[in-house]
Amino acid sequence: MSLRTHPERINPAELINLLADAGLHASPVDWDAASIRLSPDASPGRHWGYFAGLFQVQEEAAQLPVRLLDPQPDERMLDLCAAPGNKTAQMALAMDNRGLVVANELQSARLPALRQLVRRLGLRNVLIHRGAGESLPGATGPYDGVLVDAPCSGEGTWRKYRRQRRGMARQVDENERDDLAARQMRLLDRAVGLCRAGGRIVYSTCTYAPEENEAVVDAILRRHGDDLSVEMASVEGFPVSEGVTEWAGQRFDPRLARALRVWPGITDTGGFFVAVLRRGGASGAATAGSGGAGAPDECRGWPAHPATDALLSRFDIDSAKLRGLETGPDGGRYLHYRVAGHHWPTRPSPDAFGLAAIGLQVKPVKPTTALALWLAPAATRNRVALDAAQTAAFLQRQPVPLDQAQAITPLDGPGFILVTHAGHGLGVARLNRQGQLESQFPKAWVTPTAGFPVAG
Repeated sequence: MSLRTHPERINPAELINLLADAGLHASPVDWDAASIRLSPDASPGRHWGYFAGLFQVQEEAAQLPVRLLDPQPDERMLDLCAAPGNKTAQMALAMDNRGLVVANELQSARLPALRQLVRRLGLRNVLIHRGAGESLPGATGPYDGVLVDAPCSGEGTWRKYRRQRRGMARQVDENERDDLAARQMRLLDRAVGLCRAGGRIVYSTCTYAPEENEAVVDAILRRHGDDLSVEMASVEGFPVSEGVTEWAGQRFDPRLARALRVWPGITDTGGFFVAVLRRGGASGAATAGSGGAGAPDECRGWPAHPATDALLSRFDIDSAKLRGLETGPDGGRYLHYRVAGHHWPTRPSPDAFGLAAIGLQVKPVKPTTALALWLAPAATRNRVALDAAQTAAFLQRQPVPLDQAQAITPLDGPGFILVTHAGHGLGVARLNRQGQLESQFPKAWVTPTAGFPVAG
């Protein structure tokens, strides 16, 4: 079990201490400063810090593809097969919530998990699009980097399924393997077409099968010739093996030895394959006209809107916290904040763009939980700190009796309140005339054990 910390909200040492207070013992990950490791039977998804967006649960080997893609602030990146969204989030946070990350996902049933992750982690630079990755229009590009974490047979996850007693590993028949490989080739071929000259492409799977790994990359290298180079895939401190260059009588491009393979028997993680490709031609970042870096100066202020004015006034938040953002199109139930200057064509329509920040369907306007997790610590009016027992009640949507001494900022009477715990944003509550907090924690996020343990 491993976690990635949210760099805007907490550092690994602080998170290790918070978890220890609740009886969850963690240790640093040597090869990645943002990660920590827990025992396999730990349940960090019950901890209040999970709901506060202090971390995301992400298997160690699954963090390698984005690490090797190396997204940078203000770049324009594409996650072609995004849900449930951990790699999208890893990209967005590596970019300091700047630039643009397009999270594309085909299956509508997988979108809710992706949307929730965007909100819980406060990602303002993510655009979600639903559609087949192999058909994503060229008008959405070009991109500085493309991740193809392709659907696969999942052989590298077999140990996890066995540990969770969800059955033994199943065999993948030849026809299914062929179908997977055919789609993987289409996805990787489209990634090449969407990547700018000089940009980078990472292809990864959580399977061992060369038919889905080296054979797929080999076919794309043959198709694109000198337009693609293969870069060395390695991460200091993480033991990997090189890619194979022949399998079952078939020889692959010798450059595929530069790809990496992760074997659980060596690393005590899941199994993975990663290849890093570079698109040929004259290099240069994606331009602002195509949605890339370089937003005009007038977009670098804060997102002017009556709802923004009401938010800043009610909670006395420094408008500098919103610098570099703009509002999404008017209309709908929520006002969205998103990184300014990164545009999207009229078609295809995105599923969501930016962070749903303020609910417009009620009066006075209501800050969302996503905004509270992000900005509550910065509020200097109408903010309340909850103790452990109150936090547990709040996360179960139960009423919270309030001692006025708990108000760490002035309160302006009944209305929406931002709540924190241990200095971190927790959500939104309504202060009623009886001096009680009515939890506004999202119903969809509530589970019978949400917020337990809450110590610390």
